[in-house]
Amino acid sequence: MTGLTAYAGFYEVCSPKKGDYVYVSAASAAVGQSAKWLGCYVVGSAGSKEKFRCGVQLQKPDLVAALKGYFPRGIDMYFENVGGKMLSVVLINMRIHCRIAVRGMISQ
Repeated sequence: MTGLTAYAGFYEVCSPKKGDYVYVSAASAAVGQSAKWLGCYVVGSAGSKEKFRCGVQLQKPDLVAALKGYFPRGIDMYFENVGGKMLSVVLINMRIHCRIAVRGMISQ
């Protein structure tokens, strides 16, 4: 993902605030790091544990439980890169007045 795409989706679409709970599918480093710098709680997903330090493994059998564990009060901001099952699971974990930036759906 280019820096401009990350910037536009993160800052212009999602308007992050300090303390937001942010989930980034396919763990985009530019978005995750920007969120951390702003003081957000950030979790990302990746295909394996080796690809991301603190995140949800895409092949995890129960994605709903995994996301509930990381976001017991729900997700404020979601940066969508995957689509499919991941998107369906994330949508049921979103908080009221959440923001979603859809960059792509690589599973489609």
